Amino acid sequence: MTRRLEEAAEEIRNHSGRTRIFSHYDPDGITAAAIICKVMLGLGKPFKVTLTKKLDDKRVKEAGETPNDQLIIFADMGATRVSQLDDFPHKVIVVDHHEPEAEGENIIHVNPHFFDIDGAREASAASFAFSLASTVDERNWSLASLAIAGAIGDRQNLGGFQGYNEELVAAAAQRELISIEVMPDLKGHTIFESLTEHPEPYFVDITGRKQKASRFMKWLGLDKESEFKSLEEEQKRFLTSICAMRLLRQGATPEAILNFVTERYWLYDWDMYADELTSLFNACSRQGDQATGLAMALGDRAAREAAAAHRLKHQEWIIENLRKLEVDPPESKRHLQYFYAAESSYAGVLAGLGTLYFFDDSKATFGIHKNGGNLNVSARAPRSLVEAGVNLGVACRKAGEAVGGSGGGHDIAAGATVPSKREKKFLSELDKILKEQLTSRNSE
Repeated sequence: MTRRLEEAAEEIRNHSGRTRIFSHYDPDGITAAAIICKVMLGLGKPFKVTLTKKLDDKRVKEAGETPNDQLIIFADMGATRVSQLDDFPHKVIVVDHHEPEAEGENIIHVNPHFFDIDGAREASAASFAFSLASTVDERNWSLASLAIAGAIGDRQNLGGFQGYNEELVAAAAQRELISIEVMPDLKGHTIFESLTEHPEPYFVDITGRKQKASRFMKWLGLDKESEFKSLEEEQKRFLTSICAMRLLRQGATPEAILNFVTERYWLYDWDMYADELTSLFNACSRQGDQATGLAMALGDRAAREAAAAHRLKHQEWIIENLRKLEVDPPESKRHLQYFYAAESSYAGVLAGLGTLYFFDDSKATFGIHKNGGNLNVSARAPRSLVEAGVNLGVACRKAGEAVGGSGGGHDIAAGATVPSKREKKFLSELDKILKEQLTSRNSE
């Protein structure tokens, strides 16, 4: 791993021309891109960056038309396009954490899967981009905050960071770049604000409902201005126990309940918790303003204010639609459940939060957005199903290809794009594949 990172770092240090950067538009992709941009700025090298939803044939063609003397870096994408990128005449670096189709012969491919590190849980694109950055220059340890926020964006902190991410966090704390606090995952300045304005943790029949949240607070013996840090220890224990019991009663997954009391990471350079920084990047991404997220990561204060405004709209939209799903739950097949999302960029968010907090956790969840002649599908599964044999990346790829579409991703989170007219067949294929995956694991 060190050798591969040094090879990529040497290429970046020695390249004298412009660098073209392509990265995914989600929080992990934005932070990975920002880390690479910061490296270029530190070296005084010119660059251009594009944030995109996916590396499809159109984007590959665009990248291939880059002048041959430019270095091309793909972040949080590229692992499934190695055969095409290998044919580029350019120097190419791929920094990705998705399962690779191959290592490649003519590219420098930095991917945790090559080093027995689980890219779905133990390392994100941002955390590996950070490794590359710190290899280029030890002073780039200052970028650790962005790496942690990126890994949280891919929900790799659920149940606590593991493997490479865990080592990164411990090292950042030792360098006094962050502090680690164990506390309930209540976001917002006050407990009331957490219950009414933040979609996670999601409490059925309370979240987003001011009157019911107010009554709940009164029953707890707290007022609307109460802050968790200001409570007496007995009050903290009582609040934590009651919230955990509510999550259990509403059918939240074990990881959601266990993660209610969690490690939170205070970022000294950002003066906020890492999950709060992640939420700003996520809001920019979902609101279609990824450029603001990148600008914020690069230090633009006006962009930070704009991101905060995006977050308010983002959280309101999620809460509104989760409340609808409380009343009108997903439709079910034998091994999956699915619902229709009004916005493609939110299908995965709703599928993920619904899966964690109140959907049937014995089934994988698929959020479907109808986009003209195609369906954009986002899939999520609880860890219990993944441990039982479910691999959504494989399921989405096989079912997508079976109906003339495409798909892929991680075992726990994936997606697909398929023709609308093949929806029924696609869902049937998914159900069959999920059954085979579960049956295969059970027979071992």
